[in-house]
Amino acid sequence: MTTGRTGQQADARVRKRGGRHSRKKSHKAQWFSVTALAVLGTVVVMHPDAAGRRSLAAEVIAGTNAPAASTPVATPAPAPIATPTQKFTTPLRPAPSLTRKPKSSKPNVTVSTGRLAVVPGFAKASGVKDKLTYRVEIEQGVSLNGPAVAAIIHQTLTDPRGWQAIHPVNFERTDKVDADLRIILATPTLTDKLCLPLDTGGEVSCRVDDRAVLNAKRWLYAVPAYGGNVALYRNYLVNHEVGHALGHGHSTCTQAKTPAPVMMQQTMGLGGCLPNAWPTIKAT
Repeated sequence: MTTGRTGQQADARVRKRGGRHSRKKSHKAQWFSVTALAVLGTVVVMHPDAAGRRSLAAEVIAGTNAPAASTPVATPAPAPIATPTQKFTTPLRPAPSLTRKPKSSKPNVTVSTGRLAVVPGFAKASGVKDKLTYRVEIEQGVSLNGPAVAAIIHQTLTDPRGWQAIHPVNFERTDKVDADLRIILATPTLTDKLCLPLDTGGEVSCRVDDRAVLNAKRWLYAVPAYGGNVALYRNYLVNHEVGHALGHGHSTCTQAKTPAPVMMQQTMGLGGCLPNAWPTIKAT
């Protein structure tokens, strides 16, 4: 049996020993908690996804074992690829064309319409006595300039080397229906018709009644014997056919290498003579 004093001392020793043990246990628990927090903090810092998650240390402190809710990690969008843009610029000079320009068509002096048109206009005679009036007509559709043709004809008829110098006549151009003479420029087809009963064969010209018909094919291209001198051949053509209207017939070459008579059929050949368009040089 223990006494009261002895019992009290024993109880005090027990409490003293028990108090030291409790304090040791409390210190150990605190150390363990701090250590756990440090480890968890290190994990949070080192883990790359820690910023998006709930703190495990906070969970431990809060005393909960509930798992942290995970936050979806945003995947970075790929950088956009630049789309090439199309730019249109104006060239400094136009690009060369790969196509050739079409060649200009040849003038029409062969396709006949059969219709004549009077070239309007008037040109006075150089004299007042023995006036002979004429008008110029051109077949419609022929690729010739009417006023230009009429000017050439009048210059030829009034030239000092022409018929006026050796004939009692003065030529005056008009566009009236009562003209003394019609000088007509027509396609070979219409020339053949207007020259009947003469046979022009689509190649030569003629004079019938009050018509001096000039073949447009010859007017444009002349004949080889003139060596490309188309202007001189036109003078011949006018003077030859108007010479018929004045009463002159055909002539021939009588001496080679001399000017051919203007009334020679030079379109068919020169017979050894030289080209000549003027009556004053050699009319017949």
